[in-house]
Amino acid sequence: MTKTGLVKAASIVAFLTIVSKVLGFIRETSLAAVFGATSDTDAYLLAQTIPYLLFATVSYALTTTFIPVYSHVREERGKEAGFRFANTVLWAVLLVAVVFVMAGEVLAEPLVRLVAPGLDGSVAELTEYLSRILFPMMIFQLLSGVVTGILQAEGEFAVPTAAGLAQNIAIITSILAFGPRYGIASVAVGTMVGAGLAFAVKLPALARTGFRWRAVFNIHDPGLRRMVILMLPAILSAGASQVNTLVDRILASGLPEGRVAALNYANRLMELAPGIIGASITTVIYPTLAKLAAQKNWDRFNDALVRSLSFVHFLLVPVATGVLVLREPLVRIVYERGAFDAAATRETAWALLFFSLGIAMFTMRNLISRAFFTLQDTKTPLILGAVTVAINVVLNLLLVCPLEQGGLALATVIATTLGFVLGLVAFRRKKLGRLSWTPLFVSITKTLASSV
Repeated sequence: MTKTGLVKAASIVAFLTIVSKVLGFIRETSLAAVFGATSDTDAYLLAQTIPYLLFATVSYALTTTFIPVYSHVREERGKEAGFRFANTVLWAVLLVAVVFVMAGEVLAEPLVRLVAPGLDGSVAELTEYLSRILFPMMIFQLLSGVVTGILQAEGEFAVPTAAGLAQNIAIITSILAFGPRYGIASVAVGTMVGAGLAFAVKLPALARTGFRWRAVFNIHDPGLRRMVILMLPAILSAGASQVNTLVDRILASGLPEGRVAALNYANRLMELAPGIIGASITTVIYPTLAKLAAQKNWDRFNDALVRSLSFVHFLLVPVATGVLVLREPLVRIVYERGAFDAAATRETAWALLFFSLGIAMFTMRNLISRAFFTLQDTKTPLILGAVTVAINVVLNLLLVCPLEQGGLALATVIATTLGFVLGLVAFRRKKLGRLSWTPLFVSITKTLASSV
Protein backbone atom coordinates (compact mmCIF):
# COMPACT_ATOMS: atom_id res chain seq x y z
CA MET A 1 0.00 0.00 0.00
CA THR A 2 1.31 3.46 -0.95
CA LYS A 3 1.71 6.32 1.52
CA THR A 4 -1.34 8.01 -0.01
CA GLY A 5 -3.30 4.80 0.32
CA LEU A 6 -2.29 4.44 3.94
CA VAL A 7 -3.37 8.00 4.74
CA LYS A 8 -6.68 7.51 2.93
CA ALA A 9 -7.38 4.21 4.66
CA ALA A 10 -6.41 5.64 8.05
CA SER A 11 -8.68 8.64 7.45
CA ILE A 12 -11.65 6.40 6.66
CA VAL A 13 -10.97 4.27 9.72
CA ALA A 14 -10.57 7.41 11.84
CA PHE A 15 -13.92 8.81 10.65
CA LEU A 16 -15.75 5.56 11.37
CA THR A 17 -13.97 5.29 14.69
CA ILE A 18 -15.12 8.80 15.61
CA VAL A 19 -18.71 7.79 14.87
CA SER A 20 -18.22 4.62 16.88
CA LYS A 21 -16.68 6.55 19.77
CA VAL A 22 -19.56 9.02 19.73
CA LEU A 23 -21.95 6.10 20.01
CA GLY A 24 -19.69 4.64 22.68
CA PHE A 25 -19.97 7.82 24.70
CA ILE A 26 -23.72 7.87 24.23
CA ARG A 27 -23.65 4.30 25.53
CA GLU A 28 -21.57 5.27 28.57
CA THR A 29 -23.53 8.43 29.33
CA SER A 30 -26.78 6.50 28.95
CA LEU A 31 -25.50 3.89 31.38
CA ALA A 32 -24.42 6.63 33.78
CA ALA A 33 -27.75 8.48 33.50
CA VAL A 34 -29.93 5.40 34.01
CA PHE A 35 -27.85 3.47 36.54
CA GLY A 36 -25.25 5.98 37.83
CA ALA A 37 -22.13 4.89 39.73
CA THR A 38 -23.98 2.26 41.76
CA SER A 39 -23.63 -1.38 42.75
CA ASP A 40 -25.70 -2.40 39.68
CA THR A 41 -23.20 -0.67 37.41
CA ASP A 42 -20.31 -2.24 39.30
CA ALA A 43 -21.90 -5.69 38.87
CA TYR A 44 -22.37 -5.21 35.11
CA LEU A 45 -18.80 -3.99 34.61
CA LEU A 46 -17.34 -6.77 36.74
CA ALA A 47 -19.48 -9.35 34.90
CA GLN A 48 -18.02 -8.06 31.64
CA THR A 49 -14.53 -8.50 33.03
CA ILE A 50 -14.76 -12.29 32.98
CA PRO A 51 -15.74 -12.91 29.31
CA TYR A 52 -13.86 -9.82 28.11
CA LEU A 53 -10.73 -11.03 29.89
CA LEU A 54 -10.85 -14.27 27.90
CA PHE A 55 -12.07 -12.59 24.71
CA ALA A 56 -9.51 -9.80 24.74
CA THR A 57 -6.72 -12.25 25.48
CA VAL A 58 -7.56 -14.82 22.81
CA SER A 59 -8.86 -12.33 20.22
CA TYR A 60 -5.74 -10.17 20.44
CA ALA A 61 -3.55 -13.25 20.07
CA LEU A 62 -5.68 -14.46 17.14
CA THR A 63 -5.56 -11.23 15.17
CA THR A 64 -1.91 -10.44 15.79
CA THR A 65 -0.71 -13.92 14.86
CA PHE A 66 -3.24 -14.62 12.09
CA ILE A 67 -2.37 -11.64 9.89
CA PRO A 68 1.42 -12.31 9.66
CA VAL A 69 0.91 -16.05 9.05
CA TYR A 70 -1.90 -15.43 6.54
CA SER A 71 0.30 -12.89 4.71
CA HIS A 72 3.16 -15.40 4.66
CA VAL A 73 0.91 -18.17 3.29
CA ARG A 74 -0.41 -15.84 0.59
CA GLU A 75 3.09 -14.72 -0.41
CA GLU A 76 4.39 -18.29 -0.70
CA ARG A 77 1.37 -20.37 -1.81
CA GLY A 78 -1.21 -17.98 -3.24
CA LYS A 79 -4.62 -16.55 -2.35
CA GLU A 80 -6.58 -19.82 -2.40
CA ALA A 81 -4.11 -21.42 -0.01
CA GLY A 82 -4.61 -18.42 2.24
CA PHE A 83 -8.38 -18.93 2.18
CA ARG A 84 -8.02 -22.64 2.98
CA PHE A 85 -5.82 -21.72 5.93
CA ALA A 86 -8.41 -19.14 7.07
CA ASN A 87 -11.20 -21.75 6.91
CA THR A 88 -9.21 -24.09 9.11
CA VAL A 89 -8.59 -21.32 11.63
CA LEU A 90 -12.29 -20.36 11.75
CA TRP A 91 -13.41 -23.90 12.54
CA ALA A 92 -10.71 -24.28 15.18
CA VAL A 93 -11.74 -20.99 16.78
CA LEU A 94 -15.42 -21.98 16.80
CA LEU A 95 -14.57 -25.17 18.68
CA VAL A 96 -12.46 -23.31 21.24
CA ALA A 97 -15.13 -20.62 21.71
CA VAL A 98 -17.84 -23.19 22.46
CA VAL A 99 -15.58 -24.83 25.06
CA PHE A 100 -14.89 -21.44 26.67
CA VAL A 101 -18.58 -20.59 26.88
CA MET A 102 -19.51 -23.93 28.43
CA ALA A 103 -16.70 -23.62 30.98
CA GLY A 104 -17.73 -20.05 31.80
CA GLU A 105 -21.35 -21.01 32.42
CA VAL A 106 -20.32 -23.81 34.77
CA LEU A 107 -17.62 -21.86 36.62
CA ALA A 108 -19.33 -18.45 36.82
CA GLU A 109 -19.54 -18.41 40.62
CA PRO A 110 -15.85 -19.09 41.40
CA LEU A 111 -14.79 -16.79 38.57
CA VAL A 112 -16.77 -13.93 40.10
CA ARG A 113 -15.14 -14.56 43.46
CA LEU A 114 -11.78 -14.46 41.72
CA VAL A 115 -12.24 -11.14 39.90
CA ALA A 116 -14.21 -9.38 42.65
CA PRO A 117 -13.46 -10.83 46.08
CA GLY A 118 -14.53 -7.58 47.76
CA LEU A 119 -18.19 -7.75 46.70
CA ASP A 120 -20.95 -8.41 49.22
CA GLY A 121 -23.42 -11.28 48.76
CA SER A 122 -26.21 -9.63 46.74
CA VAL A 123 -23.86 -7.80 44.37
CA ALA A 124 -21.79 -10.96 43.88
CA GLU A 125 -24.94 -12.92 42.99
CA LEU A 126 -25.98 -10.25 40.49
CA THR A 127 -22.49 -10.25 38.95
CA GLU A 128 -22.62 -14.04 38.58
CA TYR A 129 -26.07 -13.84 36.93
CA LEU A 130 -24.95 -11.17 34.47
CA SER A 131 -21.76 -13.03 33.59
CA ARG A 132 -23.81 -16.09 32.58
CA ILE A 133 -25.80 -13.87 30.20
CA LEU A 134 -22.64 -12.40 28.70
CA PHE A 135 -20.54 -15.53 28.18
CA PRO A 136 -22.19 -16.67 24.88
CA MET A 137 -21.07 -13.47 23.16
CA MET A 138 -17.54 -14.90 23.13
CA ILE A 139 -18.49 -17.15 20.21
CA PHE A 140 -19.35 -14.14 18.05
CA GLN A 141 -16.40 -12.09 19.25
CA LEU A 142 -13.74 -14.72 18.64
CA LEU A 143 -15.05 -15.57 15.17
CA SER A 144 -15.29 -11.86 14.49
CA GLY A 145 -11.61 -11.46 15.38
CA VAL A 146 -10.57 -13.92 12.66
CA VAL A 147 -12.90 -12.36 10.09
CA THR A 148 -11.41 -8.95 10.90
CA GLY A 149 -7.94 -10.38 10.31
CA ILE A 150 -8.95 -11.68 6.87
CA LEU A 151 -10.56 -8.38 5.88
CA GLN A 152 -7.61 -6.25 7.03
CA ALA A 153 -5.09 -8.52 5.32
CA GLU A 154 -7.14 -8.13 2.12
CA GLY A 155 -7.07 -4.33 2.47
CA GLU A 156 -10.62 -3.86 3.81
CA PHE A 157 -10.48 -1.63 6.87
CA ALA A 158 -13.81 0.21 6.86
CA VAL A 159 -16.24 -2.64 7.52
CA PRO A 160 -14.48 -4.08 10.60
CA THR A 161 -14.47 -0.61 12.13
CA ALA A 162 -18.10 0.04 11.19
CA ALA A 163 -19.18 -3.23 12.80
CA GLY A 164 -18.74 -1.62 16.20
CA LEU A 165 -21.56 0.79 15.35
CA ALA A 166 -24.09 -2.04 15.33
CA GLN A 167 -22.91 -3.27 18.71
CA ASN A 168 -23.10 0.16 20.31
CA ILE A 169 -26.58 0.78 18.91
CA ALA A 170 -27.80 -2.50 20.37
CA ILE A 171 -26.38 -1.67 23.82
CA ILE A 172 -27.74 1.89 23.80
CA THR A 173 -31.18 0.57 22.87
CA SER A 174 -31.08 -1.94 25.69
CA ILE A 175 -30.12 0.76 28.22
CA LEU A 176 -32.67 3.38 27.22
CA ALA A 177 -35.58 1.22 26.08
CA PHE A 178 -35.36 -1.65 28.54
CA GLY A 179 -33.02 -0.58 31.36
CA PRO A 180 -35.49 1.53 33.38
CA ARG A 181 -38.09 -1.25 33.34
CA TYR A 182 -36.10 -4.49 33.38
CA GLY A 183 -32.92 -3.37 35.11
CA ILE A 184 -29.26 -4.01 34.43
CA ALA A 185 -29.89 -7.55 33.12
CA SER A 186 -31.41 -6.06 29.96
CA VAL A 187 -28.12 -4.26 29.31
CA ALA A 188 -26.26 -7.56 29.52
CA VAL A 189 -28.66 -9.08 26.98
CA GLY A 190 -28.19 -6.06 24.70
CA THR A 191 -24.43 -6.44 24.96
CA MET A 192 -24.61 -10.07 23.85
CA VAL A 193 -26.99 -9.28 20.97
CA GLY A 194 -24.69 -6.45 19.89
CA ALA A 195 -21.75 -8.84 19.62
CA GLY A 196 -23.79 -11.03 17.27
CA LEU A 197 -24.75 -8.05 15.11
CA ALA A 198 -21.13 -6.88 14.90
CA PHE A 199 -20.13 -10.30 13.56
CA ALA A 200 -23.01 -10.45 11.06
CA VAL A 201 -22.17 -7.01 9.61
CA LYS A 202 -18.75 -8.28 8.47
CA LEU A 203 -19.99 -11.30 6.53
CA PRO A 204 -21.02 -9.53 3.27
CA ALA A 205 -17.60 -7.83 3.07
CA LEU A 206 -15.93 -11.17 3.72
CA ALA A 207 -17.84 -12.69 0.79
CA ARG A 208 -16.70 -9.83 -1.48
CA THR A 209 -13.05 -10.80 -0.92
CA GLY A 210 -13.78 -14.14 -2.59
CA PHE A 211 -13.66 -16.06 0.67
CA ARG A 212 -16.21 -18.82 1.20
CA TRP A 213 -16.70 -20.49 4.56
CA ARG A 214 -16.47 -24.20 3.81
CA ALA A 215 -16.24 -27.37 5.88
CA VAL A 216 -12.44 -27.36 5.71
CA PHE A 217 -10.48 -28.29 8.80
CA ASN A 218 -6.97 -29.48 8.04
CA ILE A 219 -5.29 -30.06 11.36
CA HIS A 220 -2.03 -30.73 9.51
CA ASP A 221 -2.02 -27.33 7.77
CA PRO A 222 1.51 -25.95 8.31
CA GLY A 223 0.09 -22.46 8.67
CA LEU A 224 -2.20 -23.61 11.48
CA ARG A 225 0.66 -25.35 13.25
CA ARG A 226 2.79 -22.21 12.95
CA MET A 227 -0.05 -20.05 14.23
CA VAL A 228 -0.65 -22.31 17.24
CA ILE A 229 3.05 -22.17 18.12
CA LEU A 230 2.97 -18.37 17.89
CA MET A 231 -0.34 -18.08 19.73
CA LEU A 232 0.73 -19.79 22.93
CA PRO A 233 3.14 -17.03 24.00
CA ALA A 234 0.86 -14.43 22.38
CA ILE A 235 -2.05 -15.55 24.56
CA LEU A 236 0.14 -15.37 27.63
CA SER A 237 1.35 -11.94 26.50
CA ALA A 238 -2.18 -10.64 25.98
CA GLY A 239 -3.25 -12.33 29.20
CA ALA A 240 -0.45 -10.55 31.03
CA SER A 241 -1.83 -7.27 29.74
CA GLN A 242 -5.33 -8.20 30.90
CA VAL A 243 -4.00 -9.01 34.36
CA ASN A 244 -3.56 -5.26 34.78
CA THR A 245 -7.28 -4.72 34.28
CA LEU A 246 -8.10 -7.66 36.52
CA VAL A 247 -5.88 -6.42 39.36
CA ASP A 248 -7.28 -2.89 38.97
CA ARG A 249 -10.84 -4.13 39.39
CA ILE A 250 -9.99 -6.51 42.22
CA LEU A 251 -8.42 -3.67 44.19
CA ALA A 252 -11.11 -1.17 43.16
CA SER A 253 -13.84 -3.57 44.33
CA GLY A 254 -12.49 -3.12 47.86
CA LEU A 255 -12.79 0.68 47.67
CA PRO A 256 -16.00 2.60 48.51
CA GLU A 257 -19.04 2.02 46.29
CA GLY A 258 -18.81 3.40 42.75
CA ARG A 259 -15.01 3.38 42.48
CA VAL A 260 -15.03 0.54 39.94
CA ALA A 261 -17.45 2.57 37.83
CA ALA A 262 -15.42 5.79 38.26
CA LEU A 263 -12.26 4.01 37.11
CA ASN A 264 -14.15 2.60 34.12
CA TYR A 265 -15.70 5.93 33.12
CA ALA A 266 -12.29 7.65 33.34
CA ASN A 267 -10.70 4.89 31.30
CA ARG A 268 -13.37 5.28 28.62
CA LEU A 269 -12.64 9.00 28.35
CA MET A 270 -8.91 8.38 28.23
CA GLU A 271 -9.35 5.82 25.44
CA LEU A 272 -11.16 8.27 23.15
CA ALA A 273 -8.10 9.79 21.44
CA PRO A 274 -6.01 6.59 21.29
CA GLY A 275 -9.09 4.76 20.06
CA ILE A 276 -9.60 7.21 17.19
CA ILE A 277 -6.10 8.31 16.20
CA GLY A 278 -3.89 5.56 17.55
CA ALA A 279 -6.11 2.64 16.57
CA SER A 280 -6.62 4.04 13.06
CA ILE A 281 -2.89 4.21 12.42
CA THR A 282 -2.21 0.83 14.02
CA THR A 283 -5.06 -0.87 12.16
CA VAL A 284 -3.82 0.29 8.77
CA ILE A 285 -0.06 -0.01 9.31
CA TYR A 286 -0.11 -3.50 10.85
CA PRO A 287 -1.00 -5.47 7.68
CA THR A 288 1.56 -3.34 5.79
CA LEU A 289 4.28 -4.18 8.31
CA ALA A 290 3.31 -7.85 8.12
CA LYS A 291 3.61 -7.81 4.33
CA LEU A 292 6.99 -6.02 4.43
CA ALA A 293 8.21 -8.54 7.01
CA ALA A 294 7.08 -11.44 4.80
CA GLN A 295 9.05 -9.84 1.95
CA LYS A 296 12.03 -9.18 4.31
CA ASN A 297 12.11 -5.55 3.17
CA TRP A 298 13.62 -4.34 6.44
CA ASP A 299 14.58 -0.79 5.48
CA ARG A 300 11.02 0.07 4.46
CA PHE A 301 9.72 -1.81 7.50
CA ASN A 302 11.86 0.22 9.91
CA ASP A 303 11.01 3.50 8.20
CA ALA A 304 7.27 2.78 8.40
CA LEU A 305 7.53 1.82 12.07
CA VAL A 306 9.52 4.91 13.14
CA ARG A 307 7.27 7.26 11.17
CA SER A 308 4.14 5.70 12.66
CA LEU A 309 5.43 5.99 16.23
CA SER A 310 6.47 9.61 15.67
CA PHE A 311 3.13 10.48 14.10
CA VAL A 312 1.18 8.90 16.96
CA HIS A 313 3.15 10.87 19.56
CA PHE A 314 2.86 14.11 17.58
CA LEU A 315 -0.93 13.81 17.43
CA LEU A 316 -1.70 12.47 20.91
CA VAL A 317 0.51 14.48 23.29
CA PRO A 318 -1.39 17.76 22.69
CA VAL A 319 -4.63 15.85 23.22
CA ALA A 320 -3.29 14.47 26.50
CA THR A 321 -2.41 17.99 27.65
CA GLY A 322 -5.94 19.17 26.94
CA VAL A 323 -7.51 16.26 28.80
CA LEU A 324 -5.20 16.85 31.78
CA VAL A 325 -6.17 20.51 32.06
CA LEU A 326 -9.88 20.12 31.31
CA ARG A 327 -10.53 16.77 32.98
CA GLU A 328 -13.26 17.86 35.42
CA PRO A 329 -15.38 19.92 33.01
CA LEU A 330 -14.90 17.17 30.45
CA VAL A 331 -16.29 14.55 32.84
CA ARG A 332 -19.11 16.91 33.83
CA ILE A 333 -20.16 17.56 30.24
CA VAL A 334 -20.00 13.93 29.20
CA TYR A 335 -21.42 12.15 32.23
CA GLU A 336 -23.04 14.41 34.85
CA ARG A 337 -26.76 13.88 34.45
CA GLY A 338 -29.42 11.69 35.99
CA ALA A 339 -27.96 9.34 38.61
CA PHE A 340 -24.41 10.54 37.88
CA ASP A 341 -23.95 13.38 40.38
CA ALA A 342 -21.18 15.88 41.23
CA ALA A 343 -19.50 13.41 43.60
CA ALA A 344 -19.24 10.85 40.79
CA THR A 345 -17.74 13.57 38.58
CA ARG A 346 -15.01 14.28 41.14
CA GLU A 347 -14.14 10.61 41.57
CA THR A 348 -14.00 10.02 37.80
CA ALA A 349 -11.93 13.18 37.16
CA TRP A 350 -9.46 12.05 39.83
CA ALA A 351 -8.72 8.84 37.91
CA LEU A 352 -8.68 10.72 34.59
CA LEU A 353 -5.97 13.07 35.92
CA PHE A 354 -3.52 10.17 35.99
CA PHE A 355 -4.83 8.31 32.94
CA SER A 356 -4.28 11.41 30.78
CA LEU A 357 -0.51 11.19 31.34
CA GLY A 358 -0.36 7.99 29.29
CA ILE A 359 -2.67 8.75 26.37
CA ALA A 360 0.13 8.67 23.77
CA MET A 361 2.08 5.88 25.44
CA PHE A 362 -0.76 3.34 25.37
CA THR A 363 -0.87 3.43 21.56
CA MET A 364 2.90 3.54 21.13
CA ARG A 365 3.45 0.50 23.31
CA ASN A 366 0.75 -1.39 21.40
CA LEU A 367 2.40 -0.49 18.09
CA ILE A 368 5.88 -1.64 19.13
CA SER A 369 4.40 -4.90 20.44
CA ARG A 370 2.65 -5.51 17.14
CA ALA A 371 5.93 -4.90 15.32
CA PHE A 372 7.31 -7.98 17.06
CA PHE A 373 4.26 -9.98 16.02
CA THR A 374 4.79 -9.12 12.35
CA LEU A 375 8.20 -10.77 12.70
CA GLN A 376 6.38 -13.85 14.06
CA ASP A 377 8.16 -13.22 17.35
CA THR A 378 5.67 -13.67 20.17
CA LYS A 379 8.16 -14.54 22.89
CA THR A 380 9.62 -11.03 23.24
CA PRO A 381 6.21 -9.36 23.82
CA LEU A 382 5.48 -12.10 26.37
CA ILE A 383 8.63 -11.30 28.34
CA LEU A 384 8.01 -7.56 28.09
CA GLY A 385 4.38 -8.05 29.12
CA ALA A 386 5.33 -10.10 32.16
CA VAL A 387 7.82 -7.46 33.29
CA THR A 388 5.25 -4.70 32.75
CA VAL A 389 2.58 -6.57 34.70
CA ALA A 390 4.95 -7.18 37.60
CA ILE A 391 5.76 -3.47 37.73
CA ASN A 392 2.07 -2.56 37.48
CA VAL A 393 0.98 -4.91 40.26
CA VAL A 394 3.67 -3.62 42.63
CA LEU A 395 2.74 -0.01 41.85
CA ASN A 396 -0.97 -0.80 42.26
CA LEU A 397 -0.37 -2.12 45.76
CA LEU A 398 1.76 0.89 46.64
CA LEU A 399 -0.56 3.55 45.22
CA VAL A 400 -4.12 2.27 45.76
CA CYS A 401 -4.27 3.24 49.44
CA PRO A 402 -3.03 6.85 49.19
CA LEU A 403 -4.60 7.65 45.80
CA GLU A 404 -7.48 5.11 45.51
CA GLN A 405 -8.63 4.74 41.87
CA GLY A 406 -6.19 7.50 40.88
CA GLY A 407 -3.33 5.34 42.11
CA LEU A 408 -4.51 2.43 39.96
CA ALA A 409 -4.55 4.71 36.92
CA LEU A 410 -1.10 6.12 37.67
CA ALA A 411 0.36 2.64 38.13
CA THR A 412 -0.95 1.64 34.70
CA VAL A 413 0.62 4.70 33.05
CA ILE A 414 4.05 4.22 34.64
CA ALA A 415 4.13 0.50 33.82
CA THR A 416 3.04 1.15 30.22
CA THR A 417 5.77 3.76 29.71
CA LEU A 418 8.47 1.45 31.03
CA GLY A 419 7.13 -1.36 28.84
CA PHE A 420 7.41 0.84 25.75
CA VAL A 421 11.01 1.83 26.52
CA LEU A 422 11.98 -1.80 27.05
CA GLY A 423 10.27 -2.65 23.75
CA LEU A 424 12.39 -0.11 21.87
CA VAL A 425 15.56 -1.59 23.36
CA ALA A 426 14.52 -5.15 22.50
CA PHE A 427 13.56 -4.26 18.93
CA ARG A 428 16.86 -2.47 18.35
CA ARG A 429 18.67 -5.68 19.26
CA LYS A 430 16.95 -7.47 16.37
CA LYS A 431 19.37 -5.67 14.00
CA LEU A 432 17.02 -5.78 11.02
CA GLY A 433 18.37 -3.44 8.34
CA ARG A 434 19.11 0.18 9.07
CA LEU A 435 17.26 1.33 12.19
CA SER A 436 17.64 4.53 14.19
CA TRP A 437 15.35 5.74 16.96
CA THR A 438 16.85 9.26 16.71
CA PRO A 439 14.00 10.69 14.55
CA LEU A 440 11.51 9.32 17.09
CA PHE A 441 13.32 10.85 20.06
CA VAL A 442 13.63 14.20 18.27
CA SER A 443 9.90 14.14 17.51
CA ILE A 444 9.05 13.26 21.12
CA THR A 445 11.25 16.07 22.46
CA LYS A 446 9.75 18.67 20.14
CA THR A 447 6.18 17.60 20.84
CA LEU A 448 6.65 17.63 24.61
CA ALA A 449 8.33 21.04 24.48
CA SER A 450 5.51 22.55 22.43
CA SER A 451 2.86 21.08 24.75
CA VAL A 452 4.26 22.49 27.99
